[in-house]
Amino acid sequence: MRRLASATLLGICASAAAQQPSIVGTWEWTRKTNNCAEHYVFRDDGTVSVNSGDAQTEGKYLMAWAAEPTGRYKLSMTTIKDSGGAGCADTVADREARLGVVYVLFGGSRETLILCNSPEGPDCIGPLKKSAR
Repeated sequence: MRRLASATLLGICASAAAQQPSIVGTWEWTRKTNNCAEHYVFRDDGTVSVNSGDAQTEGKYLMAWAAEPTGRYKLSMTTIKDSGGAGCADTVADREARLGVVYVLFGGSRETLILCNSPEGPDCIGPLKKSAR
């Protein structure tokens, strides 16, 4: 009976891990207002590259894998290197050593996501689509 309970518990844990969304990969979207493309590359080692218009940044990220009550996941990103230039939001800002927090909501297929500035507000961009890059 103990082995059956252990096997069942292991199966439940494996199933939960398999359902865990992953931010790792390349995510893309195009801002409709100015037809500007953005690319986010999240790596297994906790680093991220973002290309937005003429701006390119490198940084580190940390994903909180306990979802907010809204289903969004807190994503903290610290910019380490910033090439400067105008991003898709038509702004030029010094982003080096800046910590930013956004909230990620994955689509049902986990192949799309939106990035929001708050855990529950409508202040989101996207949907970003996972690419094969």
